[in-house]
Formats: sequence, structure tokens, C-alpha cells
Amino acid sequence: MKRRVLVPLFLINFIVYFIGAGLLPLLPLYAARFGVSATGSGLHIAFLFVTITVGTMLTGRLTHYFSTRSLFLVTGLLGIPMLALIGRSTAFWPVVMLTGAIWFLAGVGTALVNIEAGRHATRNKRGRSFGLLFIALPAASLIAGLTAGRLVEWQSYRVLFDMLAIFWSAWPFLAFLRPNEKPEPRPAQVVAIRATGRGRPALGTLFYILVATTLLSAITYYLTRLGTTFSLSSLGFSPTAIAGTSAVGGLTAIPATYLIGILSDRLSRKNIVILGSLFAVGATVIISTAGELWHFWLATGILYMSRSINGAVGPALATDLLASEKRDQGLAYLSAGNWIAGIIGSAIAGIGMDSLGQTNLYLLAAGLAALAALLMALLPVFQHLPVVARLQPAPGK
Repeated sequence: MKRRVLVPLFLINFIVYFIGAGLLPLLPLYAARFGVSATGSGLHIAFLFVTITVGTMLTGRLTHYFSTRSLFLVTGLLGIPMLALIGRSTAFWPVVMLTGAIWFLAGVGTALVNIEAGRHATRNKRGRSFGLLFIALPAASLIAGLTAGRLVEWQSYRVLFDMLAIFWSAWPFLAFLRPNEKPEPRPAQVVAIRATGRGRPALGTLFYILVATTLLSAITYYLTRLGTTFSLSSLGFSPTAIAGTSAVGGLTAIPATYLIGILSDRLSRKNIVILGSLFAVGATVIISTAGELWHFWLATGILYMSRSINGAVGPALATDLLASEKRDQGLAYLSAGNWIAGIIGSAIAGIGMDSLGQTNLYLLAAGLAALAALLMALLPVFQHLPVVARLQPAPGK
């Protein structure tokens, strides 16, 4: 992928993840200012994952009718006033609506980044390209975790949202750095299928297995991350120590994501996805018996590496699997799977911590990750089923 394409996409990804990483830990505290209970805050967070899922899934269809540059531009411009208004809200319901809209735009933005990367990354460098783009997540988590809370303590929530609005304003500017591309023309066969409504080309059995694997691995990630907070709190660790696990995870994942992306261009992407699920199994087992802070640091570092594989190699493998006319839609669905996992994983963690207990909850998480590894390992078994595109190894594999 050329640098003039990669750099704007990386920076847009960084903006999206920085906003999310900076706000999610603070939104329950902000909601408490309006008298909202912990249950209300939890429902608010779940609503945000719903809106980002909707935005992600809708993007695949929007790219059929609008250029990605125009979509980048519109979503970037809309987010600026919304962020500024959140800090000026005098009731909680505008906060819910505005943050929901921001997360919807974030879903569109991250899906567009994956779609553009899928269009421009060459086959033998797809892993490297998606890996570089996904470094934005751990980098944003590291920086936001060290700055957002301090800014609130130093100034106020209103100043935080104003600063985030200014930061977001770079998004539409970055859209102009991208070439103005029109939607790719659809093949006549696809247009005819859409007109008749019959025989719509499937995304492929192998792709759906990849989505299921991604979903299970991501559920493990979100479940374990929230469970880690509960575990550390029950052991009496301070908020600073709890927040520090995210910084350690982000710091570990930055070089790991880059190396994993490069390796996926030289080794089997399928096997690397399996490795990522096994990392998640190992992380949950360590946390289930953790008693010292360094245990949680180690587990979080491994967990973040698993998330990096899921986020970087998964889209590269999906691009290998999908027919060109279904690539935009498929990558949007794959991105949506990660956000759906956030809804499910957060709900399981909250309910399971009370009903199952910490040890059983982490064993459940390990089981989900192990199932993800098994599904991907059995991928060749499903190759005899009718699919649109077969799994073809990259040149040199």
C-alpha cells in the first residue's frame, strides 16, 4: 500500500480509537454527574456498541453509491459539533444521543479504513498493511490512557470534549489527502441478481467461519478486559494500577502488531489467526489464577497481542477469501463482528462475575477462545462446501 494511502487511513483510525479509549473509562463517571446509576451507565455503554455496529454494517452498502472520500468527509464534519455539545449538555439524554451518534460515525470510519485497505493492499503485503493500520489501537490506548483522565482532573469534562472535538477536526482534512474515487462499478451479473432478488452471491462459507472465529475471539477479549477491572478492584488495587494494565497492554501490542502483520505475509494467515486464539486462552488462564499486579500485566500483554492478530490478520485473510464484488460488504461485516462482541462480552462479564464467580467466568472465556481456534483449524474441512471464493495461499506460502 502506498504511503499517501496508508498515512491518512492510519491517522483516521488513530482518531477514532483515541476518542473511544479516552472516553469509555470516563463516561460512567460523567454519567454519575447526572445521577445515573451503574446499571444505567452499563446500558449506555451497551447502546454505544449497538450504534457502532449499525454504522459499521451500513458502510458496506453506502460504498456502492458514494465514494469513500465523500463518506470520510461527511462523517468527519458531523463529529466535530457533536463532541463539543456533549460537554455542554445539561441532561443525560442528550449525552446518550450524542455519544451514540459519535460511535455510529466511528463505526463508519473504521469500516471505511478496512475497505480502503482491502482495495489498495497488494496480496503479498496485506498482513503488513492491516497490521500497520491496527497499530493505531494500542498506540491510541496508550496515549489516551495517560492523558484523558489527567485533563479532566486539571480542567473539566467540558474542556476534554472541546479538545476531542478539535482533535476530531483533523479527520475531514485527512479525507482531502485521499484520492476522490468513485464507487466501483458492479458486474452486470451482480446488478441482475439485485434486480431479480434471486441467487444473490454469498460471501462464502469460509468467510462466515472466519467471522465466527473473530466474534468468539473478540468476545473473549472484551469479557476478559472488563473482568480484569473487577478482579483488580476486588484485590484492592488502586484506579491508577487498574488503568496501568491498559497502558502495559498497549505498549506490548505496538511492536507485536507490526511483527504479526509482516509474518502473516510470509506464513499461513490461517495458522496465525489460530495462534491469536490460543494467546487469548493463555491470557484468561493466567488471569484466573492471578494475585499479583505483574500477573495482570503479563496476561493483558498477551491478551492485547491476541486482539492485534484478530484486528490485523483477520481483515487480511478476509480479503483473500472474498470475491472482489463482495469485498466491501464482507469487510464491513467483519468489522461489525468485533463491535457485536463488545456487546456480548461486556454483558457476559457483568452477569457472569456475580453468577459464576471469577474463576468460572475466565474458564468460560478460555473455552470461547479455544472454540475459535478449533473452528479455524477445521477450516480445510469446510472447503468442499459451495463457496464463492476458495482460500488461496499468498505467493510464496
